[in-house]
Amino acid sequence: MFNTIYVEEKAYEYPITKHVLEKFSDSTVVTIRHYKDVFNRPKQHHLIQKKYQSLILAVKDRQLIYKGPDICQNFSHTNFYYTSFLLNCLFDCEYCFLQGMYPSSNIVAFVNIEDFQKAIEEAAFEKQIYLVISYDTDLIALHNIIPYMEYFYEFFANHPNILVEIRTKSANQAFYIKYPPLENIITAFSLAPNEIIKRFERNTPPLESRIKAIKTAMEKGFKVRICFDPVFAHPDMGDVYKRFFEYVFTQIDPDGLSDVGYGFFRMSRDYFKRIEKIRTNSLLFAEEYCIKDDIISYPESITEKIRNEHFEILTKYIKKEKIFAL
Repeated sequence: MFNTIYVEEKAYEYPITKHVLEKFSDSTVVTIRHYKDVFNRPKQHHLIQKKYQSLILAVKDRQLIYKGPDICQNFSHTNFYYTSFLLNCLFDCEYCFLQGMYPSSNIVAFVNIEDFQKAIEEAAFEKQIYLVISYDTDLIALHNIIPYMEYFYEFFANHPNILVEIRTKSANQAFYIKYPPLENIITAFSLAPNEIIKRFERNTPPLESRIKAIKTAMEKGFKVRICFDPVFAHPDMGDVYKRFFEYVFTQIDPDGLSDVGYGFFRMSRDYFKRIEKIRTNSLLFAEEYCIKDDIISYPESITEKIRNEHFEILTKYIKKEKIFAL
């Protein structure tokens, strides 16, 4: 899967590194001093790299956990944090902010699990926190490559004051089948109409496959959140979203859901401008948007009408207080 695996000198001693090098024994292994020597080098071509991704195994130093940004859903949790065991993703979503955040499409996997656990414990000392662990990647999609949730399962089981969200577009069911559910783990599935998936979400599973994964997770007793995010305000998408919402709730029992997230396409202006230069043929980045507080999104005059139309459908299935909109 990875023709080249870069390994930091100090990363070789860790179990994840040994696991990956055994799994991909046919890959070329290149020893490096620091992951940024490869990941941050200038003049990388995002779209070409995405087709031929390399893996970089590294030891994360300095800050390991961060306060959650305002642009992200916190589902009414005050102590909102995120952490990143992985940087970048296997999927190639045209609207993904990671393209503007990082100079490389290669995947960085941090191997120093115990350091992350210590940092999370410190953040959760004598308080409950809401921790997003798939902010910069899709952990479930990469589960068969590096099963981070297997390394962290016992840790989260022993820390019930840490409410964990795992956001995914993946249809991979391995984790839900192998492990019993935990009260403090929420699996958040990002769903979109197949028309949006085909247009903007390259390499991701179709809607039907994601729904199968949701059903498995729910049958196994996992807490499940559905995220309709990002929603696109295209004039031709009115009937598409209507059919989509109705289809989803003919397949999934809404009473079995923890809650629902909803949000329109939005991105920081800096990331947007960088991606606009990368994806020169993308119509998504040629649309008319407005800027508020350095965030690019649709004008409120457009989103208010669409949100009301969507909520009229969604509230047939989900109580309004269980829908978190951003």
